[in-house]
Amino acid sequence: MQTATVERRKIVTKIPADPAKAARFDPNRPLRVAAYCRVSTDLDDQLNSYETQKAYYTEYIRKNPKWRFAGIYADEGISGTQVKKRESFLRMISDCENGKIDLILIKSVSRYARNIVDCISYIRILKSLGIAIYFEEQNINTLTEDSETYIGIYGVLAQAESENISANIKWGIRKRMESGSYNCNFNLLGYRRDKLTKEIVIIPEEAEAVKKIYSLYIQGNTLEQIKEYLESRQIKTSRGKYEWSKAGIKAILTNEKYVGDSLLGKTYTTLTLPHRKIENKGEGVQYFIEGSHPPIVSRTVF
Repeated sequence: MQTATVERRKIVTKIPADPAKAARFDPNRPLRVAAYCRVSTDLDDQLNSYETQKAYYTEYIRKNPKWRFAGIYADEGISGTQVKKRESFLRMISDCENGKIDLILIKSVSRYARNIVDCISYIRILKSLGIAIYFEEQNINTLTEDSETYIGIYGVLAQAESENISANIKWGIRKRMESGSYNCNFNLLGYRRDKLTKEIVIIPEEAEAVKKIYSLYIQGNTLEQIKEYLESRQIKTSRGKYEWSKAGIKAILTNEKYVGDSLLGKTYTTLTLPHRKIENKGEGVQYFIEGSHPPIVSRTVF
């Protein structure tokens, strides 16, 4: 028995292209060009460096009739080894993903990234979007076939330079610790470092709060009870807040600086990238300086 063939009618619906997205691939459309730079960490130098680079790139981009200015993105120089600390860089990547940029100008590979993994991974992300990075110093366009090889070489050199600088800085810090001339962090309740003399000075009102914490603990109060006492009397923390934590109170009770001594080298930074600060539990050398500054509590109380 023969079965009848049912003819299915095909329905074709045309979905028009998004004009905004289609325009991105129009060869006659001006390229939206942005520039990325890392500037000095010194406030005055940073301002001058940023303004100079902004003026240079603005003029450079706008004098090209086939380009349209898409902005300047700048981060502080200290964040070169870790992309997650570079807010402007991440904002630039986001703008690229949202179709706001077609081409990025950067002075050199070392300005872009000193971490080879981040360096290559973000280039590939942008490459997949059809967005090029042009490194002026090395004359490299990331959309060319052999660009990744050259960038890899320059990236490795930049990372090695960063690691070498880190090792030199650590050596300098260690030498200053050995001589007792290292100015360690003193953002503590009760203390400040004088901006002119660099000497450690006691802040009387805050010092009274420190003494009270020790007194309450000696009297048998728990950390929770001390916390309640401080908050009920609106006594501020070292950060100017009225909310205390038990961990913060314990840190005050166990900090040798309150008796006038300093233990240097409590943490250390890894040499390899990404640099990480780790608590020193004996892996690295430490230096103990007795009587390094005025005490707030006596040795007996401490």
